[in-house]
Amino acid sequence: MKTETNEVAMKVNQANLVKSLRFSFTNKTTVLGELIQNARRANAAMVVINFCPETKTLQVLDDGCGIDSIATLLTVAESGWDADVVAHEHPFGIGFLSALFACRQISVMSKSGSIDIETDHILAFKPVTITPVQDWNGITSITLQDVDIEMGQIATTLKRLARGFPIPVLFNDHLLERSCALDGGLTFIDTEIGAIYLHGMDQPNGAQYEFDIYLQGLPIYTSHSYTSHRHIIHLDSSRFHARLPDRDKLVDEADVIKRVKAVLAQTIEQRFIQMKGTQSAEDFVGFYEMLRHWELLKLLNDVPVVPPEALREIIAYPVCDTEVFDNFEQRPEKAMTRAEIMARGIVSIDDAIKQDGAGRFMFAWSRDHLLYYGTLDSGHWLHELVRHLNDEELVIEPINESHEAQFQGDWCWVPVRFCEAYRIRLGQDVVEITDEACYQGQENADDIIVPKGDCSAQALQQMASFRSEYDEFQESTFESDSDAFIAFVVANTASDPANAMQRLLPNFCGCPALYGKAFVVSLDQQGKPASVMAYPTESGQKQIFQTSIDS
Repeated sequence: MKTETNEVAMKVNQANLVKSLRFSFTNKTTVLGELIQNARRANAAMVVINFCPETKTLQVLDDGCGIDSIATLLTVAESGWDADVVAHEHPFGIGFLSALFACRQISVMSKSGSIDIETDHILAFKPVTITPVQDWNGITSITLQDVDIEMGQIATTLKRLARGFPIPVLFNDHLLERSCALDGGLTFIDTEIGAIYLHGMDQPNGAQYEFDIYLQGLPIYTSHSYTSHRHIIHLDSSRFHARLPDRDKLVDEADVIKRVKAVLAQTIEQRFIQMKGTQSAEDFVGFYEMLRHWELLKLLNDVPVVPPEALREIIAYPVCDTEVFDNFEQRPEKAMTRAEIMARGIVSIDDAIKQDGAGRFMFAWSRDHLLYYGTLDSGHWLHELVRHLNDEELVIEPINESHEAQFQGDWCWVPVRFCEAYRIRLGQDVVEITDEACYQGQENADDIIVPKGDCSAQALQQMASFRSEYDEFQESTFESDSDAFIAFVVANTASDPANAMQRLLPNFCGCPALYGKAFVVSLDQQGKPASVMAYPTESGQKQIFQTSIDS
């Protein structure tokens, strides 16, 4: 039995298709970009836009070559541009639809005629009467009435669109800024992807890693940052394409951005190589942050000075948490030569003070060494000068240690060793410290060594950050522990026991029953109260006790 076959072909319901296209445009303001783009393609010297918020009327004027065919303008997916424009810019032929969707009535006047009609009439595929234009004045005019866009939206959008646009844009008699345009005064470099302007290459100003991309003069991509310091890229429209219909996104955007970043990095490297041969060493290393971001630190390997950003010097007592307490490091004020670095010495330290102790930092601070944290290329000459303190055994030796006592604060409980001074030994080098305490770290002795010259509580800032389980700084606890530690140190270093007792006693201002009373306090071998007795109230005996306290 023979089976019959049927043939079918795809058809288009043009009315429904056009109706659906209304919802394909991302923004109502897309019409603005389409209309000024048409003016540019017509080789206009300027595009003029007027908007009357009271009547909701938008008018676009240009002095370009004019519209060759109103019929082609009204034909969906057919472009009336010449072969060169089609080859280089790939017009979709649907941009005028955005104008039809944006207003109630539209009028067009150009060299091929004029129309003035309601947009619903056009979108219903009804015939449109074209009136011939006699003695055309060279100005193409497109007027949209009852536009559903607010004045603020139009002004903001045009400001953004004009920034990189190739021809001047006049909006309500104000010439819009075109600071990113190819003829806007910036120096562009021709590359395989298009024209690139490199920002921040005249003087150091951070990493300079943000960029804006334009296609056919309109913005199509911006990297995620609010900084105004940006590289500008105008893509070659014959190589890159925008997504239909808005042209607000790149086709294969992720791949394009990856390629753009690669070419941008290559262009920046070439510029830096040129600059290296013309600038002083001090000026060139000023671009450290930008070189680091673009992975070009190798260009510094043979430069005779080291950028200050790569070095640190200790300027204050080392602490375990520089977010809570003051930062004890800063970078040098200027770039440093090999001779200057060798004169001070440079070390690397990998210790976390709370865990590993502050010994190596105290050693480096005492000797005014520079710190290095590996922020240059591995081939840089600085590495041969760096002494790695963590490769050497650390020994801390108290000198004339008197005793050890246990500090018990609200937050910190720690053994404290009192001495005249202490030595820090690393390899064959020894420093002696007489006036700054040192915490040895949780992973080591977990104690504090206090020399005679330090009566402060700063060692607690090496031991603890005083952060709660919610990472909040407990300021009142820190202050109470600090006050208690100061009294504890003074009491343990006082030569007169009575004076030590007086400093350690708490304030009894909240206990009126104790006012004016005297007591005998006995302490056990651990320093805890063993007994407390009321002192006899006879005035003579009381005076004797008071005298002994004051002596």
